[in-house]
Amino acid sequence: MIANPEYRAAWSAVPDVVHAETQLRKLEERRRALGDVPSPDQARRRVFDEAATAVRAGAEFPDDIGTRAADAYRGALEAESEALGLSEGINSLRYHLDYLRTTDGAEMALEALGKRLTEFLAEVKKPAAELGGARSAEEAIQRGGKAPAAWKTLTSMLGTLRNIRQAQLDILRPLGDGYRLKELREKGYFEAAGITLDGVPEDIMRAMTSGYYDVPYLVYLAELPNVWVPTSFEALEAEDAVDCGVSDDYVHDYTPRERIIPAHPEPKRHGFERTPDITLK
Repeated sequence: MIANPEYRAAWSAVPDVVHAETQLRKLEERRRALGDVPSPDQARRRVFDEAATAVRAGAEFPDDIGTRAADAYRGALEAESEALGLSEGINSLRYHLDYLRTTDGAEMALEALGKRLTEFLAEVKKPAAELGGARSAEEAIQRGGKAPAAWKTLTSMLGTLRNIRQAQLDILRPLGDGYRLKELREKGYFEAAGITLDGVPEDIMRAMTSGYYDVPYLVYLAELPNVWVPTSFEALEAEDAVDCGVSDDYVHDYTPRERIIPAHPEPKRHGFERTPDITLK
C-alpha cells in the first residue's frame, strides 16, 4: 500500500474508488479473522482419528460417529465456502480498483491533485516573499530578519512538493508507456505546460527536468503562471507535439478517393468486316 499522503488524498476525491477501497478493507479484515480453514474432508477425517485414538486408549467407539463426522464436514464446508467467497470478493475488488485507476477515476484524481498543487504553491508565496531574494541558507542568514525562518519553512515544504509530484507520477504511470512518461518528465512537461528553454535559468531547468527540488526551484515554481498537473497521459503527450514548420501547401492528403474507370469504346466499323465462314465440311 502506498504511504504517500498526497496520493491517498487525490484518490479520496473519487467516490467509486473510496467505496471500493472501503469494501476491500472490510473483506480483508474478515478473511484474516477466519485464519486457516480446514477442508471438509480434513474436518471429517479429524473426527475419525479422534475416535480411533480414544478407542485405543480404552474408550468406546462413538455410536454417533456418522453424525459427528457429518456435522464436522458441514461446519468446515460453511467455513471453507465463506473463505472462498471472501477471497473471490477481494480479488474482484482489486481488479475493479485497477480498472478505476485507468479510466475516468484517474482524471478525477489528477484534477484533485492539481487543485492541491495550486493551494500548496499559494502557501509557498508568503515565506518566499520573506526570503528577500536569498538563494541559499547562507544568504538567508546574511539578510537576517524573517529570511532565515522563511528558508527553514520552505525547506520543510519541499517534501510536500515531492509527494505531490510522486503522486502525479504514480497516477499517470498506469495510463501510458512508462518509458515515454519518463521521457516527458525529463523534458520538463511534467511540471508545467508550454515549457520552453528560453529564459529559464539553468539551475531551475535542471530541477524541473530531474525532480531534484530545492528552495530556489520551489520559489520559482510558485510564481509560474503555467504550473500544472496534467489530467491525462494524452494531455501530457500533447505538450511534446512537434511543429515541423511545413507550409500547408506541402501537406499531402492521403485520403482515399474514388476512381471512375471509363467504359471501353465500341469498335469502329469500316465496312470491310464480314462474318467468318465456320461451316463444317
